[in-house]
Amino acid sequence: MLRRPAGAPAPAEPVAVLPDGAPPGSPFVGEPYAERALSGYERTLDGLDTFGRHVPIALLVLGYIWHFSTLAIAVYDGYGMPPFDLAVFDQGVWLLSRFDDPFVTIMGRNLFGDHTSFILLLVVPIYWVWPHVQALLVLQTVIIAAGAVPIYLLVRRLTDSCLIAFAIGAAYLLNPALENGNLEQFHPECFLTLAIATGIYAAVTWRPALLVAMVVVCLLVKEDTALLVAPLGLWVLWRRDRRVGGAIVAASLAYLVVCVEVIQPLLLGAPYLYSGRIPFGGPWGAVKTLFSHPDQVWGYLWSQDRPWYLWQMLGAVGFGFVWAPEIAAIAVLMLVENLISNFPYMHQILYHYSLSSVPVLVLGAGYAVSRLKGRLKQYAASAVVLGSAVAACTMWGLMPFSLPSYPHWSAGSPPVLGINKLVDALPGDAVVSAWWPIVAHIDHRSKVYVWPNPFEASNYGSNPAADNGPLPAVGQDRYLIMPSPVTGQPDAAIFSSIRSQFRATLSAGGFTLYRRVAPPAPPAGHLP
Repeated sequence: MLRRPAGAPAPAEPVAVLPDGAPPGSPFVGEPYAERALSGYERTLDGLDTFGRHVPIALLVLGYIWHFSTLAIAVYDGYGMPPFDLAVFDQGVWLLSRFDDPFVTIMGRNLFGDHTSFILLLVVPIYWVWPHVQALLVLQTVIIAAGAVPIYLLVRRLTDSCLIAFAIGAAYLLNPALENGNLEQFHPECFLTLAIATGIYAAVTWRPALLVAMVVVCLLVKEDTALLVAPLGLWVLWRRDRRVGGAIVAASLAYLVVCVEVIQPLLLGAPYLYSGRIPFGGPWGAVKTLFSHPDQVWGYLWSQDRPWYLWQMLGAVGFGFVWAPEIAAIAVLMLVENLISNFPYMHQILYHYSLSSVPVLVLGAGYAVSRLKGRLKQYAASAVVLGSAVAACTMWGLMPFSLPSYPHWSAGSPPVLGINKLVDALPGDAVVSAWWPIVAHIDHRSKVYVWPNPFEASNYGSNPAADNGPLPAVGQDRYLIMPSPVTGQPDAAIFSSIRSQFRATLSAGGFTLYRRVAPPAPPAGHLP
């Protein structure tokens, strides 16, 4: 007979796995629960019980999709959505769906030269079925809302509580930066909300294949997403696998360099467009100034409401990540980029630049909650996170109970019905220049321009800052859609200089449709 060595622990007694709520001594004790419960009536009840726990977050996600899809479409139908970015992506995806060169005349640049948003290639098949800008708006909302799923699943796994997971998932959907970004036209950054949340889920639960897939998706969204992926790789290197984490960091930074130094200059025929958004002469200049003149950097960071932006971003999650900030720290580089940029939109929660940081901060809060000892502390901390999200959404969000609103005409209002008549009167293949609210409604054509293009270059081409004079496309334009009357300078002066070349054909809704009846005048000093 074998004897147990002195000091060795006694073998553990077999532990029966009980269904939730089953008391000790129930019929399940003493037999494998998996075999007993996976059959018949008990299995059905167990499945319904598990499903029922997830119903609240599912309803919240579906409610978010319904509210923001209908609101986005209503704003678009009422000509209330700013046109530039929305029209850029709509025209670009439409051209790709027709296998045409994605040269977007809205901005005068190749779609992928402006930003390396190759993720849009996955959107093209949607335009084979539903070739409408509304497809982009609904897709954006669905993807953003879906980001709540990996957040909920990870927090539930870490805390073993559907209630805490629901609170953190709800805090994500109530985030005002998320909601405002959702309504700010369409941007490929919406894919980051789902991809980075799923990537963090895969990293924490250690699913390497899923993690690598999400890293690839993130990098395909935009060139600067390396600022989000590299910190994720550092966390993986620290907490999970050095080789995988190091590879993610190296690959993301290498891809950033290739995009900025090779792909975009090749497609643009000019250097990367957006390096000028870093102050003090670019990244190295900013670093040098930080050490040589720190007072200048400090004064700069306190300007343009940058501290208020940081307060809104962090306060919307109740600073709930402070107990264990390692997951929230993944968003640090992206937040720093927004803060130091000299482009004001990047440090305002009204715009899409903050979208990708939201799921990271919310997951950071959920992760920190899970590190607290004791269920009561976890409940209290998750309540603070959710309460902060509700307060932030009330003050700055776009839910039905929020104080702000998104003003727009209704689809049946007289101005909208009148403008629709002008849009319907345009020939499908006509080259047209239009006033900015209308462009996103007429951009399914190879050449369409935002006024005053092509008559006076404005935010156009590979060097938008050097806009000057008419574009070569002047004379190709056959139609104009302009407000009646045209007021303000320089618009009134530009319109006056070309008015004799066009004849008004239809007026409605405060706008007039003009058709070209004479060629453009030759430049001053030109000899026929």
